[in-house]
Amino acid sequence: MIRRGRTIVLAIALALIAVVAGCTPDKALDFGPTGEISTPPEDQLSRDIMRDFDGRDFILAANDHEAHVSLTDWKPGRRIVMPYWLGVNPLYPGFLRPTVGHLYVISQSTLVRPLPNNEYLIRAGSKLFKADTVFEATHTHYTDTGGMLPTVVRFVGTRVITVPKDAPATGTITEKVPVLREVSTPMHTTSDQDLTGYAKFEAVK
Repeated sequence: MIRRGRTIVLAIALALIAVVAGCTPDKALDFGPTGEISTPPEDQLSRDIMRDFDGRDFILAANDHEAHVSLTDWKPGRRIVMPYWLGVNPLYPGFLRPTVGHLYVISQSTLVRPLPNNEYLIRAGSKLFKADTVFEATHTHYTDTGGMLPTVVRFVGTRVITVPKDAPATGTITEKVPVLREVSTPMHTTSDQDLTGYAKFEAVK
């Protein structure tokens, strides 16, 4: 209990220091230098996930802290544990800086607008902090905006983009954003699930 209390106090202190210093989450979380990669992952597990989940939907277990994923044809109990993109409610996102080339599950993301070449501007992250992000769709084509079902993605780098500001603001904004490349298709759903508010999509032909 004492150790846990000290941890909480330390976290709060760090957050206060960040606020006083003017270090807001959007400034603290630097996604790295501009550029994108296309090389395969270095570790075997990530390469296996890239292969097995490529273009397939998956089952996501109910866990808010880490993504427990499995394919629909796997035996019961078999699963892979993956991190969520930007974690869950990060108190200070600078400590949770993603690693280029690693795989993540995006959850609670919102599709803002389409971009050229079947790419989309999305807002992806935790309940506390979401960042403008380029989503490179390889298997799906979204036909409207709204929420996005959880999807396995790969963080492939950063890009500088210029996009329109959200209404009612006018003009454009230029920003450096992370780029997430689609690996799986969106999470498997059943007919009894309420998908109101989620963006509709179709398979890329």
